[in-house]
Amino acid sequence: MKENLQNHLPEISGAIIGLLLAFCFLWLGFFKTIFVIVMLVCGLIVGHFWPLLKKLMNK
Repeated sequence: MKENLQNHLPEISGAIIGLLLAFCFLWLGFFKTIFVIVMLVCGLIVGHFWPLLKKLMNK
């Protein structure tokens, strides 16, 4: 069971993300869902580069 789960983890993750996205489109609507996705991506980018920015500011 554990090996089967590990072998199909990308497909399972994609299915769960797709299901959550579908619920967001139904619950929030198109433009609000797109706004949430854009803000999520912006947060991911800032979170990814935050340690680098802190290093640059300390120099």
